[in-house]
Amino acid sequence: MAIRQPSAPRAKPPTRPRWQSKYHGVRMTPEEYLALPEEKPYLEYVDGVVLQKPMPNEEHGRIAFRIGFLIQTWLGSIPARIGGEIRARLGDLPNYRLPDLSYWKPDAPFGNEEPPTIAVEVRSRDQTVAELRRKCEFLRRSGVETCWLIDPVTRTAEVFEGRKKTGTPVTILAAQSLPGFELALSDLFAILDD
Repeated sequence: MAIRQPSAPRAKPPTRPRWQSKYHGVRMTPEEYLALPEEKPYLEYVDGVVLQKPMPNEEHGRIAFRIGFLIQTWLGSIPARIGGEIRARLGDLPNYRLPDLSYWKPDAPFGNEEPPTIAVEVRSRDQTVAELRRKCEFLRRSGVETCWLIDPVTRTAEVFEGRKKTGTPVTILAAQSLPGFELALSDLFAILDD
């Protein structure tokens, strides 16, 4: 009588978290990416691969909204454009990135997917500062004049602007394209204490 060895248990295929898009991590052409259905959290297209942005929490949303509101208030009736998570076509590949907040100065060209003048990235708790620094550096190389990296976890910020290739830690947010606008981090982060 033959004795059968028990079969090894089959490995289960990795499962995605319920919130994660089935397209996350999938390599495709830019045309295939642009034809995808819109979903949230939004999808970006980086070096030929679709990546899903982290789901923003309330802290993240309040910071991005506050910055946009304060810039718009400061501008008054100047006809600039500000928006959250608007897709920009960047680089030669191309890449499609969605900064958390984008600002286009009044004389910036109109049209879909134009690089913003200022891009704001707000760190979510499941993102690293290093990955957001790389994103800001890429945005700058691709025509964005200024990138603000805001970290509500540590209540710090870095500005990527001018000839420097890396971010500069700051206590006041400002940009060459918004002469006279200043936002102290203490004022920005005070909304998180309400």
